[in-house]
Amino acid sequence: MIVLTVLASGALPALAQTYPAKPVRIIVPFAAGGSADTLIRQLTPHLAEGWGQPIIVDARPGATGSIGADFVARQAADGYTLLMTSSAFSTSPALNLSLPFDIFRDFAPIVGISNAPQLLIVHPSLPVKSVKDLVAFAKKRPGELGWATGGIGSTGHLAGAVFSELVGVRLIHVPYKSNPFANADVIAGHVPIMFDQLSTAAPHVQAGRVRALAITSGTRNVLLPAVPTMTEAGFGQIQTSIWQGLLGPAGLSREVIVRVNADVNRILALPEIRERLAKLGLDVFGGAPEALAARMKAELTTARDTVKATGIKPE
Repeated sequence: MIVLTVLASGALPALAQTYPAKPVRIIVPFAAGGSADTLIRQLTPHLAEGWGQPIIVDARPGATGSIGADFVARQAADGYTLLMTSSAFSTSPALNLSLPFDIFRDFAPIVGISNAPQLLIVHPSLPVKSVKDLVAFAKKRPGELGWATGGIGSTGHLAGAVFSELVGVRLIHVPYKSNPFANADVIAGHVPIMFDQLSTAAPHVQAGRVRALAITSGTRNVLLPAVPTMTEAGFGQIQTSIWQGLLGPAGLSREVIVRVNADVNRILALPEIRERLAKLGLDVFGGAPEALAARMKAELTTARDTVKATGIKPE
């Protein structure tokens, strides 16, 4: 049995003590089987045991995660509907001007769960073995090669735009409604290039379904030790990290935020959870709600700077 976390100052306030009194629904605004869906399912058995309530994981993909996020923003701020999302949530406002919500006004950050780099991957049919090979190949075919992304404003969109600007090649942006759909089309050979999340791309790299040219972290990753960093490949300006975490609707009580935050942090400290995340290529994020809020603000600022520098047109 998992022991419930208690604040150092004494017992939790009455609301937090009684929460949750019914099943909790966690909305994943991306396709089932993607990294966010896989990650939250690592935690939900522990949360359900500690809370004594079922956890319902509900995938509602589309529009770079904004469909599911908008649904959560419209729910009661009682802690029974939460949002499991990622960096696309904090970068998409830089490019998507028609979002039906404000990521700061309409949501309450609860806890960051993980961080992960991206992989620059290509379909094996592309005759390239390195990033420099890809650049040379693309320069001979301006406007002919597409790069798949999880949607407008996603981290993959921004990484690809920076890459195109940096190396002076013109690639065609091919946005999908969610990352797993983009990943599937790259594996199928319909689109040859993608900046994909390490956790979702690594199994396909290991199976030979796609080829990894570089990783966007500062160091190589133990999952794919033979894959060089973008710095080693000669493109150190491209370093990205994708966070995943939990938020609730604006107005969520501090007591519930503290309760969920404490329990998630406790679960993230479990050795078996850390081992599972490491096998997925994920680093633990954790910390206070303010850490996630600060990350969101910093990423949106960076995304807006990127949009300005690369000349991408917001849509």
